[in-house]
Amino acid sequence: MNTTRRAIGSMLLSLAASAAVAQQYPAKPIRYVVGFSPGTATDIVARLVANKLTERWGQQVVVDNRVGAAGTIAASMVARADPDGYTLYMGSSTLVVSTFFIPGVTYDVFKHFDPVVYMVSLPTVLIVPPQLQLNSVRDLINLAKSKPGVLNYSHSGRGTGSHVGAEMLNTMAGIELTEVGFKAAGDALNSVVRNDVAVYFPNLAAALPLIKQGRVKVLGISSAKRSPVMPDLPSLAESLPGFDTSSFYGIIAPAKTPSDVIKRLHDEVVAVLALPDVRERMTSLGAEIVAGPGAALGQRMRIERDQVAQVVKRIEAREGKSR
Repeated sequence: MNTTRRAIGSMLLSLAASAAVAQQYPAKPIRYVVGFSPGTATDIVARLVANKLTERWGQQVVVDNRVGAAGTIAASMVARADPDGYTLYMGSSTLVVSTFFIPGVTYDVFKHFDPVVYMVSLPTVLIVPPQLQLNSVRDLINLAKSKPGVLNYSHSGRGTGSHVGAEMLNTMAGIELTEVGFKAAGDALNSVVRNDVAVYFPNLAAALPLIKQGRVKVLGISSAKRSPVMPDLPSLAESLPGFDTSSFYGIIAPAKTPSDVIKRLHDEVVAVLALPDVRERMTSLGAEIVAGPGAALGQRMRIERDQVAQVVKRIEAREGKSR
């Protein structure tokens, strides 16, 4: 009996200590690691949320840009960090996708991280040069089928949204767009502006000014449904049922971060996402606010993994044929 009482007492003390930690959190500045450069969609979303959390908590949430290797350098650093809630990662679809394309990744996305909150979903758009005189996704597919391997697509690195989007298009439409890689998203975008490349999948925020200026033609959006930013723009799923390569954005913590800390983080970020000025800014980026729990983010990550695995199989089969 005494042993049982001691065990129950120890458990209650542990729960009380955990609750106290969550109530005091954050007691010092938080490092919010971003794997991409300032000004990218990942960075913009992270800074918007970080600034609002700083205002709410009176503790600095410091965005730390650790650029390189499609975000894997930054993710590796967070995977090794103490699981105390003071080092966080700005997770996006690239966290999952990059492990298929970047050699030497030492972490397991599903073992070394705890998803905290699914913040937003941000689609890409399919753009082409106006000189091609295409008016729909179906027009592009028909042209590509009439000229196998002649049309090309640009991307800003294997494993990025622009790469996966184009390869998904290849797979689902049964066409052969030829890959042209660039080191930076700006270069990949300008290749379409110059009419050097036929297809590119940039995020909506980056493409919108060029679309409005008529310097590129937009044929569709990569989300499962139309965007409120451009409600007249068809989704690719309307021509290719099941097509959805929207990028997820959410906060990821090192594995074994205390559950009470994760809950506090989740609740605070959801409150931030409900602020009118935050919602307005997210909408201007073309983002859809999800404000979902960590479990929803984890599920989205698994869907992403399965989609990309199919794309990788197709790339490997194609490259094996060419050897």
